[in-house]
Amino acid sequence: MPISKGLRLVVLFGLLVIGSSGPPVMAKVQPCFERGLERLRPCRAEDKEIRGEASAKLRGGGGAAPQLINVDRSAHNPDPPNETYVGSAACQTCHPSQYKQWHQSLHVQMTKPIAQARIEGDFSPGAHLEAYGRSYRMERSGGRYTVSVSTNGGPAATYQVDYTLGAKRFQGYLSKLADGRIYVLPVFWMGSAGRWIDWTEIAPVSHHYTGDLRQIWNVNCVNCHGVDIVPNYDVASRTYKTTWTEMGIGCVDCHGPGSAHVQLMTSGDHGSPASSAADLKIFSPATARPRQVLDTCGYCHGNKTNYFIGFTPGRLMEDFAEPFLVSQPIPSNDPQGEFWPDGRPSRFNRPQAVMDSQCFLKGGATCISCHIAHGSPFDHSLKVNIDVPGHPGEHSRASDQLCVQCHKTMTEAPRAGAAAVAMNLTTDAGIEAHTHHPAASQGSRCITCHMADVNWRLFTRRLDHTFQPPVPEMTASFGEPNTCTACHDDKTPEWAEAALDRWYGHGTRRAAIVKVAEAMYRAGAGDPGALEDIAAVAGDRKQGPIMRASAADFAGRLIWAIRNGQSAADAPTSGNAQTQTSFGGARAAGPEHAPAGLQPEAGGPAPTGVVPRWVVNALVGAAADPEPVVRIAATRALGYTGDPRVIPALVALLSDTARVVRATAAKSLLELNVTHLDGDHGAALVRAQADYAATLQIFRDVPDDHVSLGWLDEQTGRRADAVQELNEALALDPRNGRAHIYLGVIAARDGRYTDAIKEWQRAEALGMATAGIDRLITEARKRGGH
Repeated sequence: MPISKGLRLVVLFGLLVIGSSGPPVMAKVQPCFERGLERLRPCRAEDKEIRGEASAKLRGGGGAAPQLINVDRSAHNPDPPNETYVGSAACQTCHPSQYKQWHQSLHVQMTKPIAQARIEGDFSPGAHLEAYGRSYRMERSGGRYTVSVSTNGGPAATYQVDYTLGAKRFQGYLSKLADGRIYVLPVFWMGSAGRWIDWTEIAPVSHHYTGDLRQIWNVNCVNCHGVDIVPNYDVASRTYKTTWTEMGIGCVDCHGPGSAHVQLMTSGDHGSPASSAADLKIFSPATARPRQVLDTCGYCHGNKTNYFIGFTPGRLMEDFAEPFLVSQPIPSNDPQGEFWPDGRPSRFNRPQAVMDSQCFLKGGATCISCHIAHGSPFDHSLKVNIDVPGHPGEHSRASDQLCVQCHKTMTEAPRAGAAAVAMNLTTDAGIEAHTHHPAASQGSRCITCHMADVNWRLFTRRLDHTFQPPVPEMTASFGEPNTCTACHDDKTPEWAEAALDRWYGHGTRRAAIVKVAEAMYRAGAGDPGALEDIAAVAGDRKQGPIMRASAADFAGRLIWAIRNGQSAADAPTSGNAQTQTSFGGARAAGPEHAPAGLQPEAGGPAPTGVVPRWVVNALVGAAADPEPVVRIAATRALGYTGDPRVIPALVALLSDTARVVRATAAKSLLELNVTHLDGDHGAALVRAQADYAATLQIFRDVPDDHVSLGWLDEQTGRRADAVQELNEALALDPRNGRAHIYLGVIAARDGRYTDAIKEWQRAEALGMATAGIDRLITEARKRGGH
């Protein structure tokens, strides 16, 4: 399996044989290499100065011999909760009303065993669907439900339905396969239309796509669709022995594991009714900090890249996952993507929108400001009914209550150039002064203007949660809907721009949004000329954290492309961690997984293109951002710079407060050939390497994770473990070319040049034929290999 069509293996043979009798004890910074030569060359004076400065900063004083620190990396989890999970039934005795309300909510129906489920789909005799080259037949016999699937007229495979997924807009059906995988069947029941639909109708793919994404519930859905789900993939038997405490979204998903609370409350020694949630050993969103609430809700309601599992309410999301960014690569089969270029989500990811909103950043508004997690009688679990009965798409006057609970008054100029006046937004006069529409009209509803339906997914328009005023310029430039011309559909965006300028005079603010969006769009298109603009966005604290993080991530991709003379489309993805989307997703196998020294320019040789120094400095600044999501992206980007001057910044991040930042710092240092450090820095590096290794051990069914872990093992002196991981990758995927390349590297370092040649030839046969591999083979033959 090729790494990427854009990966050039400019392999320096001298690196392969360094430490062939065993890894060096100290390898803070590898020696410099001349591009394309097998021999070492002296560093340039500038290199010596830079590397000497970095070494002095990192040595930690004393010059004592470094020591390897033994860490049980499989168990390294900072501050693990010393609790076990309880089922929701344990909450019913003390909280009967909340339990009843939750039990009637959609949360409880998220995943249910078939015997307990509310079956929405039509399984009556003759029920079937023919769509997009696939044929489905749904049947029921007694309490047994089955779905038969045939593709392009081929033989049908029949699956027993063991679980349901959801129960309102759509209901999916899950089948447990012989190897323990729980397969999300590719046909769904659409409740609002009362019909079956093929999976491509609700997936971001072309209807002409004839494959089956094969989303596996106990791989892609483990963090959110049940309580305490553990995949338990057994490497030896190639089977899943998945466990969980409860199906569906239970009480403990929002309040914490619960065992300590239950024990305390049943002991009779639990203090006064006024005791805090902490005193009662439970997480309460009602009294928690806004960021804790947003992370608790956003962990499941927004797409993310999973690095670890085991998140509990109240903890930092970035200890476990990285939210999807605007820079998230758009798969080739996805015609839409996840975001508009100004950061507004185009599908899911409403938590990311809230995170960038001024309502959250300045006002501390969170999901529970408007929604009731236990469920409500209104759509979307809202506190009020925002819909006008009998008038689809129209918003009720009551919907304003969601906004005026915070924004009862507003001071602004009623028109450009006029003196500012205070407006009472609970009165008709105040509303009309602000909106320039009749108070009873749809143009005066808060959410009509500030929550445009730019979010399209699953046949449903979702309201924008950035709460921004309209920006018609985004419609003119990028086709993003704006509420003005969505209502006045006979008017142009330019007409709307003129009206907003006349009423509010905010043209400069809107122009700034468009300017940032243009930089993001150019970066997403792979334009290297966007690098300086996008680096500036990464360091601009006026932007929201998701936008800053996305800009830093884009900058890393563009730097990779510039240094390697490649297209940014071939640049690394967000890392080797499981991607969670509504339709799953494969682990990325990008060039960032190549070992240092097998990457173009790794370790500091002269780059193909020059990255401006101030851009690197901007990323160093972003790596010190107060928001961990920005630090993750900037840390990853710094690893692609190839600049040893960033090493001190990365070393500082080894002790970051967020676990994903620490793991990413270890990975970026590995890419810069930093595998061991002295003193306290060395201890921090080993711990962070353990974190990075743990990210590669969460999803043991992913071959590329074994490959990446194998290279980490090799570079940190665990050669036997490295060989085992690489062979495990090949057992899972015999066509994994990277595994063969690394096995060849290890063989060459052992002096087994004939074995090395065989491994590299196998990689070539798998489509990884490059000048770099040819050079490796040539050099190995010079040393007696055949």
